[in-house]
Amino acid sequence: MRGAPILVQKFGGTSVSTPERRQLVVGHVRRAREQGYDVALVVSAMGRRGDPYATDTLLDLLRVDACPLRPSDYTLMFVTGEIISAALMSHTLNRAGIPAVGMTGAQARVFTDGHPTEAEILEIDVSRLRHHLDRGEVPVVTGGQGIERESFDYNTLGRGASDTSGVSVGVSLGAERVEIFTDVDGVASADPRVVPGAGTIGRISFERAHELARFGAKVIHPRAVRVGWKSQTPIVVRSTFSSAPGTWIGAEHDEAPFSGIAALNGMETVTVPGASVDSETLAAWERRRLIMSVVDPDTGRLALGCCDQGELERALEEAGVTDRQRAGSCAWISVIGESQFVVERARENERVLAATDATLRLRGTEPFRNTFVVSSTATAEGVRALHRAYSQSVRSVDPPDVAI
Repeated sequence: MRGAPILVQKFGGTSVSTPERRQLVVGHVRRAREQGYDVALVVSAMGRRGDPYATDTLLDLLRVDACPLRPSDYTLMFVTGEIISAALMSHTLNRAGIPAVGMTGAQARVFTDGHPTEAEILEIDVSRLRHHLDRGEVPVVTGGQGIERESFDYNTLGRGASDTSGVSVGVSLGAERVEIFTDVDGVASADPRVVPGAGTIGRISFERAHELARFGAKVIHPRAVRVGWKSQTPIVVRSTFSSAPGTWIGAEHDEAPFSGIAALNGMETVTVPGASVDSETLAAWERRRLIMSVVDPDTGRLALGCCDQGELERALEEAGVTDRQRAGSCAWISVIGESQFVVERARENERVLAATDATLRLRGTEPFRNTFVVSSTATAEGVRALHRAYSQSVRSVDPPDVAI
């Protein structure tokens, strides 16, 4: 046994999409090993739709006509992109003099619950991963996938779930932390494409990071935050393309009362009686079907939103909910921060939105979060107005020193 601390690094599709970018990955791995870490990698499929081996490009091969896809065919094609990425990244590391071995979800013994396209990880048997680490090798594991223990059929963890794989591998190995490498410098206080100059958060608690991720901050997957939170394993979100320290997500207290603004746009929204869907079902709908929910305090009705109207309708039909009031396509804008601070500012937030073209239709207040359901056409204006209102309380805090 080598006994060195373990660092898991997850690299997204843009980070491994070209030879030049893969060399940047090599640099991050080399520096971490020089600092005494045993390193394991988790990788996404290369690039985005239109790139030859991106997941959407591969899935488009199955979508040449209107025939419905068999889940087994969809899943098998879905996992292919990550397998290509792991093989190529392992080869790149070996050519650079860093011993590495590419591994599928099956080879890494990632066991999932049998749901073909939105599976959850039940267990990772790390014996084979540790074998390679003990030999001084870097395991390069495919993200977003696992297998059923009995049938050995592949399952996928859903879109964007390589983050979840990365944190799950780190937790199972007892890693000191997990680094999520992406194409931005960290978690921002708002989407920089909507709010130019939005500051990068230096340090944020698991609780608030989870709320930001759930309600629209796309830089890290909410399941990944939840896995790290449960085990108290720190996560660092940082850029592949710079030495910036990124955002530290951990158990420590937040350094500012306000964390950020998140938004979910194009949400087909309905309201139903508050007691018509139980909390366990709502949690499952969010995990499996990306259906979000808030309780409107003015009416007591439960607001449900999903980007896929058909998925939302199917869920309600399965639950036998017939009392539905449609609100149409809406934007869900959320302010995340310290609980008392958020509650005290709720009415002020409404006034800020009222001064824009946003028509407030529903709202909800939970610990760490105000959510406002408004007309979709006013998403960007509403986000910018709320961010301006909070800009005086935004301040970046340096995270703990980490390897670069």
